[in-house]
Amino acid sequence: MIEMSVLSAPFACRTKDLLWYLETKQCISLLRDGQSLQEIKKLSEEENIFNASSASRADNIRVVLARRIRAVNDRFLEFFESQDTMTQKQLCIVLVMLTDHAFYKFMNDIFREKLITGQQELQDGDIIGYIHGLQQTDERIARWTDAAVVKVRDNYKHILKEAEFISDLGTTRQVVRPILNEAMGTFLKEEGLEPIYKILAGEAV
Repeated sequence: MIEMSVLSAPFACRTKDLLWYLETKQCISLLRDGQSLQEIKKLSEEENIFNASSASRADNIRVVLARRIRAVNDRFLEFFESQDTMTQKQLCIVLVMLTDHAFYKFMNDIFREKLITGQQELQDGDIIGYIHGLQQTDERIARWTDAAVVKVRDNYKHILKEAEFISDLGTTRQVVRPILNEAMGTFLKEEGLEPIYKILAGEAV
């Protein structure tokens, strides 16, 4: 079972943590081949295995991927490797939700509601309004600057675009309902991640 400790984690202003599907796939493949996270760190530093633009960016990618990997178990890694590209991208979204409380809450409060009600558009104002709502209830988020809020908005859009949950361009994006295969639904439920399954499936709580 995978623990959803994210629900008790503080909200964080993460503006550089992308979906990183290809990097996640590579990291999981190395782990499944017997490499450790420490060995992957060395490969990243010495061989730039994530093709990062700078050493600091490579380290950022590695640190975030390690955080996400530590949030799941070996069965998750095994299941990830057995799935097609579409499902693997959905699993990358799961990893983000398991390690970023603010993003999890956005997916639950805003994205899931759009799937339930059949709304086909995600506007910049949906994300900005969501963050402003959090600022009314959380002192840490209340200290985010307007520039930080815009960066978080752009970050969420980038993550959703790479996962193919929204269309590519514009301040208004078309929402793309995820198609979950049966194995994905079963896996999430068996691992104690039914709340995440309901988000992705657009089901009421």
